[in-house]
Amino acid sequence: MRDKRAIIMLTLVFSAGVTPIAIRIAQGEGIPSLVIVLLRLWLVSLGLLPLVWTRYRQDLARLTRRQALLAGLAGFWLALNLLLLFVSLEYTSVLMTSLLRRTTPMWIVLPEILIFGVVFSRRFWISLVVTLVGVALVGLGGLTAVQAGSDPLLGGALALVGSFCFGAYLLIGRQLNNLIPPLLYSFLVFFSAALCVSLAVAATGTPITGYSLEAYLWALVVTILAQVLGHLGMNLALQFLRATALAILLQVGVVVSAVIALLVFGEVPSVVQLAGSALVIYGVVVVTYEQTRARWRHRAV
Repeated sequence: MRDKRAIIMLTLVFSAGVTPIAIRIAQGEGIPSLVIVLLRLWLVSLGLLPLVWTRYRQDLARLTRRQALLAGLAGFWLALNLLLLFVSLEYTSVLMTSLLRRTTPMWIVLPEILIFGVVFSRRFWISLVVTLVGVALVGLGGLTAVQAGSDPLLGGALALVGSFCFGAYLLIGRQLNNLIPPLLYSFLVFFSAALCVSLAVAATGTPITGYSLEAYLWALVVTILAQVLGHLGMNLALQFLRATALAILLQVGVVVSAVIALLVFGEVPSVVQLAGSALVIYGVVVVTYEQTRARWRHRAV
């Protein structure tokens, strides 16, 4: 059992660390971010379709209009999150994108207070301020970092907005988690997100053919890393890890991404970025821990 858990955790860290690198390499092969996201979502949706059709056909027929609309809305936020993540990597370093996209716990605070009535501790608010200071340092440090990208502030802003979108996706998921089988929910979200990205591709006139074989192969690698290893690993890890431990694992993935980016792309972070990164990692872990405690206290009331 311990060996199995260790393998799952290592797989999750590997996925979190290597996925941004694979995205950057795929972009370097000339394939647009929009097309990579499109292929990723459709490959996963079509891969899940036979399993959903054979196991959850009756659950699919029993879906209410509200559930279908919420799943579609979650798909929209997921699609926007992925697009912003991919485009962010076109403008800034792997470290900045990987780090800022993990700040999602910060952006779901207000909805949890207003919608769910969760009350947070003073330690939580202090950690939130620490995280914000770290984010500011990472952004400002990107201006002096070596190989920080063509527009580090724009890239960082896109990663932050993408993190907010992922927060919206998670909040909707909390509403549907106990109402729809997880695999069916994942299929509905991925399918909805694929439709949203397809509309974006059609609206922008982005061609989906004509790229090199290497470009399509790297898009496939991104899909396997992010969807198969990443999402599957996360779902399995949640069976024996708390949210705090999972947050720590994902932050380890940020460090792995930064080290690989240094070796492969020569992305050298500035001292200010390193200090900000430490603050963000600490803040996100503590915020996640305090959020988990606050939710348990709220449910117990």
